[in-house]
Amino acid sequence: MELPLTSQNGDAPSVVSEQRLSAETLRRRGAVLTGEAVGDWPWLRSAGRGLIVSGLPGTLVTLDGLRLAPAASGVVDLTLLPLGLIDSARLSAGAAGVAQGAGALSGAVELLFAPVGGGGRLLTAGGGQSGRGIGLVDLQLGNEFGWVGGGYTHGGALPGGATDQDRWHLAGRFQQDVGDVQLWGRGMFARRTEGATRAYWHDVALGLAGGTRWQWRLAVSDGGHQEAMGASSRLAQARAVVSGATALTLPGAAEPISLAAGAEWRRLRLGAGVVRARELFAEAAVPLLQDKPAAENLVATVGVRQAWLAGRSETLWQAGGRWEVFPGIALRGQVARGVDDFATLSGMSRSVGLIATPAFVPGFALTVDRRWQSQGLARVQAWDVSASWRGRVSAGAQLALSALATHHDQAAFTPLPVPRFASLLRATLETGPWAVSAGWRTRTALAGGLDVSVERQIGDRVRLVASVSNAGDAGSAAGPVGRQALLQVVAGF
Repeated sequence: MELPLTSQNGDAPSVVSEQRLSAETLRRRGAVLTGEAVGDWPWLRSAGRGLIVSGLPGTLVTLDGLRLAPAASGVVDLTLLPLGLIDSARLSAGAAGVAQGAGALSGAVELLFAPVGGGGRLLTAGGGQSGRGIGLVDLQLGNEFGWVGGGYTHGGALPGGATDQDRWHLAGRFQQDVGDVQLWGRGMFARRTEGATRAYWHDVALGLAGGTRWQWRLAVSDGGHQEAMGASSRLAQARAVVSGATALTLPGAAEPISLAAGAEWRRLRLGAGVVRARELFAEAAVPLLQDKPAAENLVATVGVRQAWLAGRSETLWQAGGRWEVFPGIALRGQVARGVDDFATLSGMSRSVGLIATPAFVPGFALTVDRRWQSQGLARVQAWDVSASWRGRVSAGAQLALSALATHHDQAAFTPLPVPRFASLLRATLETGPWAVSAGWRTRTALAGGLDVSVERQIGDRVRLVASVSNAGDAGSAAGPVGRQALLQVVAGF
């Protein structure tokens, strides 16, 4: 039986509401900007050029576990991060201060960078939205040790409508084993222009990892965002983590206690304000009962993070658990405290939920979570539901169905309004080299949005994807749905 690792290890089964997005899902969505694709998911809403959870501030965005530099507004500009560089994403709602640190007050968007692999890749796309053209080209050259690449994007939908913006980017990643130690690094630079207005964004990271029973990771990064002749931001950080399984196993448990501990240092400048942060943290996953009647797996998770930021000392903590009553049926819950980057606002979050993956329905999964969040006067109560099924419908065809929904019972005094009900339904049929996908999104009281894609695999190296999709919140009361047509060509070599 696999022991749930702590959240610092990155593979923990979440004890808060969460949703995962695969690379295939992101591609078939028919978007060209990261904010377009990720912004479809129910509990996220647009905030300028970024996204936040349930209208609450304090949504942290990380890439491979390291936080990205926000704009001077405090929100990460996801229009500058090319979607072609993102492999997958995980979204979580609820204070994640112990796992991520100060700033993860309402939730976290965790992105994974395009992995190291053999060969190269060419991605091109063209289309239009609201009478404006869209163009994209991205070339990556690489081998088993890493890749370098660059690209150009024209257009793309933002909250309020389509644009004629131009975006250039350069990026690279490498990974090399030196004895028992793995050395890795990544770098990105992006520029956006719209007439005489320019914005620049960069992120550079370097890390070391090693260990067997006890794994250790060291990483440093520097990132920044600058509007020409305007506000700017800069984030430098260093992070060290040690994690692994101890030799201590409690009576009634079959697996030992797992621990993670570490330290983090950051210097964040937003406009004229500067915050220096030092944080120490520790987490434990404690198996209590396993392989027992009515307790197939009962694990408690506890964690604490002591943060010194903006001249103040803040204690962040979380306590939760996951109780697998019998195989395929589990309950989970968590209570946590978080704080924003400037230590000016703190909040609490609680969640309880059900996870069902019954063996008598192969390929089916269901999660239902009840979530409560509070920040100052702001109060949010919501139901988060996720259901999916994947299976064969004939000898040569597979069908995948998914449904995501969030219902806000209460959203009082939130800085930004949120829809009372938001959902996303999607069906994908795969047969031979063909895949057909259709999704329906309900986001506001104005209208829903339909997206359809057809994918064709040509040989082992070329893939075509034609899509018509709802382009973000690009509409108005007169025409609430902005349609975006896109043809993508992905070629590997």
